Amino acid sequence: MTYSQPGVPAAGKPAAEEFDFGVVHDRSQFGSAKWANQWDEFSPRVEGEGLISLWTADMDFRAPEPVIARLREAVNHGIYGYTKRDLRHYEIVKSWFERRHNWDVDMATLLPAPAIMPSVAAILRTFTQPGDGVIVQAPVYSPYFQVVRDNNRTLLINRLRLVEGDYELDLDDFERLAANGARAFLLCNPHNPAGKAWTREELESLDSLCERYGILVISDDIHCDIRLNDRPHVVFSTIGEGAAAKSFICTAPTKTFNLAGVPSATLSVADSKRREELFRVMQASFMVNANFFGRIALEVAYTSGDQWLDHLTPYIRNNVNLVLSWAAESLPGISPIRPDASFLVWLDAREVDAKVGGVHRFFVERAGVNLYDGRVYGPGGEGFIRLNVGCPRSVLEEALARMASALSPL
Repeated sequence: MTYSQPGVPAAGKPAAEEFDFGVVHDRSQFGSAKWANQWDEFSPRVEGEGLISLWTADMDFRAPEPVIARLREAVNHGIYGYTKRDLRHYEIVKSWFERRHNWDVDMATLLPAPAIMPSVAAILRTFTQPGDGVIVQAPVYSPYFQVVRDNNRTLLINRLRLVEGDYELDLDDFERLAANGARAFLLCNPHNPAGKAWTREELESLDSLCERYGILVISDDIHCDIRLNDRPHVVFSTIGEGAAAKSFICTAPTKTFNLAGVPSATLSVADSKRREELFRVMQASFMVNANFFGRIALEVAYTSGDQWLDHLTPYIRNNVNLVLSWAAESLPGISPIRPDASFLVWLDAREVDAKVGGVHRFFVERAGVNLYDGRVYGPGGEGFIRLNVGCPRSVLEEALARMASALSPL
């Protein structure tokens, strides 16, 4: 098999079944950033033939067949005019979160959005002023740094503490930042890159500090649906009336169903005055017009995607287990952090990084495996790498074997 771009199944193999996540698909013909190794603005481009790409956070699986079928119908219809999100659209969103996460969201709080990060930018521009402090908890999803800095807000980094392979909150440091000019807090729930699902008690501790210092909470819940253990997803706004009043909950189906190229998102803003003000700002930025295909994909995924997700989740869990077993047996100096949610595994490779002078580049050059460099995720990410296990197991096994081979001479 050639890994400059995964090949199609061997001749004579039957067509992939709806839930066959083991089929390797060729993504090169549609401009895949992941498989072209075209890195984003946070990291340099990676060149080279034969690379296995397990870096950026999209999966190598086909979307649910009902989504594909409906999008195919829409394409064949041939008229791609203006579209809108009607009452039924929000009923679908509400139903999804009720049955998957026990979140009885009030439909009156819901706003349309093109994607999560543009929405975060709009919230910051609406409710904070240039120079205001915004807290982020590093290491964390790298666009958080950009959305704060590029909107002329002051980035305040609250370092998470890694204790015996698990991240904990540093509440004393959070309070120090809160007391020194913070106006907003950008919460990653579940956390990316570690896949940490924050407990109700942890969120209550954060809410107490945000309430004390008048800090708004912008919660990015994009990775909430792929649950890898019994720990539930706790939506920040559900922990109390005060939390709901100060929060903006940002959701999207794009990570869950591999729909990043047809984005559509939904915000929940419980405070009616803030909701109206944010909607006016989003209207002024022309952010509320629905994407024709994104709206369809969201509605069908949230209506008909449960069975697909219920098959995907154990496949991802087994891929995570595979990484952990390989690390224990054949990847010296690599310590994975088991995620509670998502298809991402955060690898503590500081021991290897110290030996080779850059673990990300080492695996690119010595193993032909392209992972995400932990330095991208800010302070605390140095010497870490993020591994995307949202791929066929055969691809993951080959990547791990290459990594093990590269490490064996060290």
